[in-house]
Amino acid sequence: MAVSGIAVIRRLPPLLGLVGTLVIAIASFVTAVAYTGSANEPYSPLNHWISELGRVGVSELSLVFNIGLIVGGVCFAIFMVGLRAARGGVFAWIYGTIGAVAGAAGSFVGIFPMNDLERHGLAALMFFNLGWIAVALASIDFVRRPDPRFPRSLAVIGAITAGCFIAFLAIVFPLATGEGLGAPAVRHTVWLVAVLEWAALIGILAWVFATGWTWWRSANDRVD
Repeated sequence: MAVSGIAVIRRLPPLLGLVGTLVIAIASFVTAVAYTGSANEPYSPLNHWISELGRVGVSELSLVFNIGLIVGGVCFAIFMVGLRAARGGVFAWIYGTIGAVAGAAGSFVGIFPMNDLERHGLAALMFFNLGWIAVALASIDFVRRPDPRFPRSLAVIGAITAGCFIAFLAIVFPLATGEGLGAPAVRHTVWLVAVLEWAALIGILAWVFATGWTWWRSANDRVD
């Protein structure tokens, strides 16, 4: 029974990382397909905020998207706490804790949708500011402390992801006052800030999924 319990604990965080990324990806896709904006426009990641998918009263499946964020954020928080334990050491404790807070912030993005712009914006900015730091520090740790569960190739995805986050934040910070984070009054065919926001989200989902996959597979190999 003791061995079985250890095996479950070992497998749970990477499994939740995989589940969380899939939940967010599927919820986003399904909601985007069903979306019709206030100007009867279809959803496009080229010129819509991600959060517009969760805007109650506009997005038809806003509840699906917001629940997806809540579940995905919780999964990410547990994933990062588990990663902290698996890696060990002060450095892992730092990025694991930062990542757990980022995951909690991601859940609050779903709890407070775009209709509550002040609290929504605070949660979103907390996620984006802390998310890239957690990914960057963990990726550095994968390089400096080799581990077959976390190959150094994951750091490449992490570096690209951090770059997308930083580029997005550099553009979004001047908008982060008043109604700047709301839906734009005029939509251009391509809006750079929206493209970078989606690039950052896709990057962190890819990093978590890839890390969770190599980690989960290694945990199964050890048990077997």
